[in-house]
Amino acid sequence: MGHGDRVVRRVVVGAGEPAVVLEAGMNCGAASWERIMPLLAPHARVAAYDRAGLGGSAPAPGLAVIDRQVNDLTSVITGLAAGPCVLAGHSWGGILVQLLTFRRPDLVAGLVLVDPGHEEMEAGLPLALQWGWRIVRAVHPDELHGDVTAADAALRELRAAARPFPDVPVVVLSAARSFPLPRRFRAHWTGLQAGLAAAAPQGHHIVVDGTGHNIPTHRPDVVADAILAVAAQARVSSG
Repeated sequence: MGHGDRVVRRVVVGAGEPAVVLEAGMNCGAASWERIMPLLAPHARVAAYDRAGLGGSAPAPGLAVIDRQVNDLTSVITGLAAGPCVLAGHSWGGILVQLLTFRRPDLVAGLVLVDPGHEEMEAGLPLALQWGWRIVRAVHPDELHGDVTAADAALRELRAAARPFPDVPVVVLSAARSFPLPRRFRAHWTGLQAGLAAAAPQGHHIVVDGTGHNIPTHRPDVVADAILAVAAQARVSSG
């Protein structure tokens, strides 16, 4: 798929409405959904893609600003020409699909947030770990290339959102295991995720037993079931 003078690699399988678009976690692309897409394809048209500079997608010039990431996600959705889609986002991808939802609710039929990041999650870490995390990011940059300004802009937009979610089905999945982070941090993060579900008019929160943060790998069945349940609710609502 072309985006201006860039190529964005997109993988599309299956058939059925509403279509499903998958947004991966930080530094990850379409391959992170490889255990889930076969479970969805018999029931829905499913698209996953590599963000700029990851996998088969060409890098974009300059810093990986949030607007460009959200715009690329928007292009993947509109490129399907399938109307409003169910969006599933893991970790950082959960932040991106929320930002897209606030900006373009007309494109969203439902949401599945898989252990999503949250604008207040870092506050749950002890101060020493907060500084340690920033040092690690500086030494080993993620796909934002250490662009703290871009990451902070995304979090500010989440805080400023006047309306958390449109009236569509929303499922928030939380990991149960905290390792390697402190248990109190996991409890803090899970509480924030429960708050996301509570803020949605049709929100539902599920803690997935026996899983760490990478729920799409540990329990692809749970993620697929949540996506299909949201898609079924969306069909009923639109019908």
